[in-house]
Amino acid sequence: MGEFVLQSNGLLVPKQRRLRFGFPLKGLILAFVIAVMVKAYLIWFLGLELYQLEMLRLLSGSRFEQAAARILMPDQLTMWMVSQYDWIWGYIMAWRQSAAAL
Repeated sequence: MGEFVLQSNGLLVPKQRRLRFGFPLKGLILAFVIAVMVKAYLIWFLGLELYQLEMLRLLSGSRFEQAAARILMPDQLTMWMVSQYDWIWGYIMAWRQSAAAL
């Protein structure tokens, strides 16, 4: 059932519903953040040299592969995220060593 609003004169009237056909900005931002995190993890896990070799291979492929390579190219935000993964990994290893010493 729909929602109703009680007016000051005592009448109960249906609440007007607005149709929203806006651009899904939250979804786009979330997709961008996830893409940067995945790209940073791949660079961190594979190493920058191997990752760049794969980018060069993609750049010499089909148009789709070239488009994917342009999207997956390392950028400043991604490299910052890679450094954060390094920091997190160092913290995890320090915690493991301190737990093993107990």
